[in-house]
Amino acid sequence: MRRSIVFSLLLAASVAAISVLALAGPAGARPHIICPQQQQVAHIVPPCCPLPPAADGQPAQPICCTNAQCPCQTACCPQGGTCCPPTCSTPAVPTITSSPSPSKAGQKVVISGTAGSGAAVTLWRKLAGQSSFQQVSTTSADSTGKYTFTLARGTVMTDQEWYVISNGARSTIVTQQVEAVVALASSARSTAVGRAVVLRGHVTPSHTGQRVLIEAAHGRTWQVIARPRLGRGSVYSATHRFAKSGAVKLRVVLQGDSRNVRSTSATVTVKVT
Repeated sequence: MRRSIVFSLLLAASVAAISVLALAGPAGARPHIICPQQQQVAHIVPPCCPLPPAADGQPAQPICCTNAQCPCQTACCPQGGTCCPPTCSTPAVPTITSSPSPSKAGQKVVISGTAGSGAAVTLWRKLAGQSSFQQVSTTSADSTGKYTFTLARGTVMTDQEWYVISNGARSTIVTQQVEAVVALASSARSTAVGRAVVLRGHVTPSHTGQRVLIEAAHGRTWQVIARPRLGRGSVYSATHRFAKSGAVKLRVVLQGDSRNVRSTSATVTVKVT
């Protein structure tokens, strides 16, 4: 007798629970069944398939569970199955790299990386001296997820930072280092000891007002022989007399600043007799 009473009570509770799970809808609409989540009721896992029939004898429309690790809904309650694990995944974080780095001022730069197959990719840039990033360009990844931005000659003149955004995810930030173009010329390729030669050139982009270092090679080291200041047009000029005979290698150095990294000219050789 006692067992019959307990069984009747459990049966009534089960019916009531199913009635609570059925969500009322407009006339003619199929009832909805809330799909249970196992972690919420560790000792009871109510089945969600097969679904109880609706008034018209057809299966009820399921309401899928959500998963805290996945922003979208699970595809639960398929025919003949039980609640399924999430079928979605978090969008992949895009990657980014630039080449060459460092580059020479005005040199073509290629920015590339990976994102989702066919996904839109937006490039953002922050120039030296700026406080925020600005959107530069948008492209699409190919079927393998690869994307490329090609920055034409004359575009990248100073140091800058880059990142890309794709499917709401942002890549890491890469720093593009840029060397200034430093030119050096001598008024004579050969001279006599004590005779003056003029060393001149220019720096691109403009660094007007800054000093450059004219250096002469001494074995494996370099010795500064002049420190001219860049004038209008970012040009410089210095007069020098060599005290010893021999072939002297010369170069000019622009020390690094907030706009360009340390930059060096090609060497020029002057023969002193």
